[in-house]
Amino acid sequence: MKKATLFLVTIAFWLASGTAQTRIIDSLKRQVWTQSTEQAKLKAILQLCEESRSLHRDTLEYYANYARRLAARVGDQRDRILAELAVANMNYRWGWIDTALAIIDPVIKNLRTEDNSVRDLKFKLERQKALYLGGQLRYSDALTVLYKLVNEAEKYRDTLTIGANINTIGSVALQRSAPRIALTWLQRALIYNTHDLRYEPVLAAIYTNMADAYLQLEKLDSAEYYIRKGVGLFSKEQNLSNLAHALQRQSSIYIRKKEFDKAETALRQMIDVRRQTNDGAMWLDDNLTLVDFYLETGQADKAIELCQQALLRGNVADSSQPVGRIFANNVNLRLDYYQALARAYKYAGRDSLYQETLERIISAKDSFYLANSAQAIAEVQTKYEVQKKENLIIQQKLDLTRKNNLFYLTVAAVVFVAVVALILFESYRRREKLKVRLMLDKEKDMAQKAVATAEENERKRIAADLHDNLGAYAASIASNLDVIHTEGRDDQEIIALHELHNNSRAIVSQLGDTIWALNKEALTLTAISDRLKILVKRIAPSYPQIEIEVTENVVRDTSLPPTQAFHLYQMVQEALVNAVRHSGGNRVQIHIEAADSWQITITDNGRGIWTENSKLTGGGNGMENMRNRAATGGWVVNWKPATPSGTTVLIGPTTI
Repeated sequence: MKKATLFLVTIAFWLASGTAQTRIIDSLKRQVWTQSTEQAKLKAILQLCEESRSLHRDTLEYYANYARRLAARVGDQRDRILAELAVANMNYRWGWIDTALAIIDPVIKNLRTEDNSVRDLKFKLERQKALYLGGQLRYSDALTVLYKLVNEAEKYRDTLTIGANINTIGSVALQRSAPRIALTWLQRALIYNTHDLRYEPVLAAIYTNMADAYLQLEKLDSAEYYIRKGVGLFSKEQNLSNLAHALQRQSSIYIRKKEFDKAETALRQMIDVRRQTNDGAMWLDDNLTLVDFYLETGQADKAIELCQQALLRGNVADSSQPVGRIFANNVNLRLDYYQALARAYKYAGRDSLYQETLERIISAKDSFYLANSAQAIAEVQTKYEVQKKENLIIQQKLDLTRKNNLFYLTVAAVVFVAVVALILFESYRRREKLKVRLMLDKEKDMAQKAVATAEENERKRIAADLHDNLGAYAASIASNLDVIHTEGRDDQEIIALHELHNNSRAIVSQLGDTIWALNKEALTLTAISDRLKILVKRIAPSYPQIEIEVTENVVRDTSLPPTQAFHLYQMVQEALVNAVRHSGGNRVQIHIEAADSWQITITDNGRGIWTENSKLTGGGNGMENMRNRAATGGWVVNWKPATPSGTTVLIGPTTI
């Protein structure tokens, strides 16, 4: 009983229509008729039409059409948009969903999200479109609208729109019998709670949907807890249509718990609310819940009578039918009622009628499948029939000898229609698969972007902390050491102060390098080259006898993430320090080459670190650290003899 399917119809049912009267609606009606100008009256009518889910349908139809006429005459752009929305909602309430979509689609196309003056209206209309599509069980189309709407609302931090539409995505999952997925969406919708009165209608819907999810999961205590909260909030908001839906869910929960007195109370309240909105007997869920209640309480005859009355057919346009009659002409709806009727006959022990109803179910299913297959070719078939009639008119003017040709043309046309129908069906199926795949890819991309954003924020936070805390203290230490004089101190103290001074400067330098890397979203080889030039300029005074040069030949620059860039910079720095300290040479060159791939070489003209067998000796911690950093970055580091003497260190992304 998950299909809240609205159907039009034709026979008097036991739920008589009444008048939709809430305190809010009564107050708004008084405001309409006390206004002295047409502009003021239009504003009041549009505000009244915002209560479309609680107004009597006839009343809504009157005021919606009245608003459209007034808006065309004295309204501004917002008034005309809201008037069209009111007319669309009126058609939706009567079950004319195609008409509602035809009204609302052109309005949406003329609105831009970037326009702040109408953005809220665009969001509202797109949400209504998704609800209309859901009313037609076009869940994939509805989800496409909802996902796009949530993404746009997130750009503008519209938490109310985000929460409401995430809840609706959860309700679509419920319609598809996926309660666990639904709960994930509903709990996410709760996160956007603004904790003020504006969010209460959204909370009411969330709680009602959570109750439905727990009902499907057979967690009846949780379902009862949330449905009480939902019913309470809908009662407070005086949203009659949603209140009736919540009461129906509450009755289903109590029926499942075998608490029939409470179930009957909820059903009576639901029936009373439906009378007020003139929606009596229009909701399939309501009627099937009544059938369940009658069967659980041993009232099979009432269940049978309800189903038989609901299964009557008729013409909705027949003015001779008494007011309030409903029709069940839709084969899908009739199938649900036949299944309920079969259960009732079986419960009552009427085996022959039970068997007869089963046969009708089979027939209804055949009709349902036939209708679905015919739907795909309906448009092409219509065009074909028009063309066929035109051909017949022309053919009547021709000689009788042409009749044979007409027969062959007709056969060819039928074959053509069948082929086109098959092509359209295959195209439709591919589009649906593509939509689902795109939706899954989009969710995956959103998750990856969220992780990347979190990593980026954490990286920036660490860089800021290093700069504001450790960097400040290290700089302070270095500055304080500069003012300590060495006069009058012994050699050991002077050496210690000198080492402290060097170490503090090294700390400041290392922190500067780390912050430099972390502060960037990505670093190019050119940026690393510039940083190396700064490093060379800093250490060159300490080695005046050594010529240090940084060269580059960058045809195509390469970007690296901050962590990889830092590791690469540290590797080159380690190789440079090793060369100036231990090579014994008088020249060191750092060269960066980048095209389709890249490579960095550090070459000195010293004594070299090679044995007679041309194999690298074990090396110290610095060389091991370079190997570890290369492995972390996904690179390779090698040491080779230079010509005529010295050592070359090669770093690159591939085997060197």
